[in-house]
Amino acid sequence: MKIFSKLLKLIKEGNSFLLVSHMNPDGDAIGASIALAMGLKQMGKKGICVLNCNTVPENLIFLPGAKTVRQAPPKKRFDVVILLDCNDPGRTGFKEFNAEKTAIIDHHVMSEEVDAFYKTTDACLIDTGAASAGLLVYRVLNALKVTIDKKIATNLYTSIHVDTGGFRYSNTSPEALMAAAKLLEAGASPWDISKEVYENIPYKSIKLLGLSLATVEQKDGISWITTTKDMFDMTGTSAEDSEDFVDFPRKVRNSEVAVFFREDSKNVYKLSLRSKGRVDVQAVAAKFGGGGHKAAAGCRLEGTLKQVQQKVFDALKSVI
Repeated sequence: MKIFSKLLKLIKEGNSFLLVSHMNPDGDAIGASIALAMGLKQMGKKGICVLNCNTVPENLIFLPGAKTVRQAPPKKRFDVVILLDCNDPGRTGFKEFNAEKTAIIDHHVMSEEVDAFYKTTDACLIDTGAASAGLLVYRVLNALKVTIDKKIATNLYTSIHVDTGGFRYSNTSPEALMAAAKLLEAGASPWDISKEVYENIPYKSIKLLGLSLATVEQKDGISWITTTKDMFDMTGTSAEDSEDFVDFPRKVRNSEVAVFFREDSKNVYKLSLRSKGRVDVQAVAAKFGGGGHKAAAGCRLEGTLKQVQQKVFDALKSVI
């Protein structure tokens, strides 16, 4: 793959790297970023910074290297900035990056606006069929002949595990399962990782979930729940505490699509959309300036809750 070769050449020639993922990071964004940073250090690279505009979520603090993730970039100039699990610089929360060259390692569908940015980058590895960004980093590290030790394996296994829903989602591929097996051989512990990611939820998050589940509705093949700003204030929680809430309406029988409406500020809602396979929610999210995958996507809309819901329901009904 020509583009992949350009990325490998860029990494071999560079010495300082700024690794940036999307805001409100999940296990894939954090795991892939840290794993690549560790691989680069193993290659002898000196100036490496893992950057995210948000702090590492509580359930991912256990990851080796989690404490190295910075929220503000150093003033120094880097040889290369690499966007991970993200192909839109706007989604990183930063206006610009102080680097000579730019690269992308991602598995999301690109919007027309992002396509223009993509054409200006120096190297990319974008595979929308890949289960996770971590799986792409796994490919890169193997191609660079980096030894996958226990710390790297733990980060990569977490990224693949999270983005495949514990190997339950439709993006679970033979490559993802084979990579997971190799990562277990390298020292990753499925139980320890699952316990930290899924069974280490703060009490306040459960209280928030209870309030949100009370809003569950279903109609015309769509199921949805809502978390309002008042709910966050009442429980002392934040957006981080609602990360997986969309999984609950997706479990409702006879629903083709699940939607989670999260009120981030007055009349501003972050939407998470999930499909059981037949509906392309990425195409729906793209209509509102969002993106993602066919079965999992998101966008942001302004308006009252009723107005936002009506827009989304109308768009979904047209494709269900």
